[in-house]
Amino acid sequence: MAHLAYFDESGDPGLVNSPTKHYVLSCILVPETEWLNTLDHFVQLRGHLRNKLGASTRPELKATDIIRARGPLKGLRTSPADRVRLFGILLNRVGKMPGLKTFAIAIEKAGASGRGYDPREAAWQFALQRVDKFCAAADSRAILFPDEGHEPFIRKLTRRLRRFQTINGAFGGRLTIPMRRVIEDPNDRHSHDSYFIQAADWVAYAAHRSRYVAPSSRVPPTLWDRLGGALLLEVNRVRGGPPGLVVYP
Repeated sequence: MAHLAYFDESGDPGLVNSPTKHYVLSCILVPETEWLNTLDHFVQLRGHLRNKLGASTRPELKATDIIRARGPLKGLRTSPADRVRLFGILLNRVGKMPGLKTFAIAIEKAGASGRGYDPREAAWQFALQRVDKFCAAADSRAILFPDEGHEPFIRKLTRRLRRFQTINGAFGGRLTIPMRRVIEDPNDRHSHDSYFIQAADWVAYAAHRSRYVAPSSRVPPTLWDRLGGALLLEVNRVRGGPPGLVVYP
């Protein structure tokens, strides 16, 4: 069995002249046996938005499009409250898709840099560690599908982690545990061609603007909780923290 792992981000990893204090990376894990069924759920969801609001199913629908009435929502008669409600409904639907699991890594960039971590590398390494551990527990393998623009960086990182990876032990010390459950090199996906990457974007934004990271007056700080049963609680079971969300440092 295999899981398809889709990734997207919110914020940027830069430390200079950056508008955000955090870099957030999200992951959606879909079992291969549920992939087509999950795709059908997304198609039906976009069809519902077309029938209900007149929103085209073809353009990509990013989280910021929902909040700011852009993309397929541009020109439609929706109030800010309507769009926030819509975003909550979308997250709730994602949270109920069969077999789907999701989590996010939120890196406070200045704090991570102060501890010697590059924010982007820290986010991806933490995420890949958790994908690998999840697949080990499920006796599965993972194939990576990041949003376009990351492939060379992730390819280099995954190849290194397969051969050499040290992690902090739960009871102290450092452990050498090579990553064995992520197969092949990552496969970029254009977000406008993938409903899965678009959903990962919704998850990343919900994590970023949650009460646990960097709340915004534009959205309720409880949106993250709408993902409900899809949240992968194991990602911080030892370290502690918000459900399905690793906040570092």
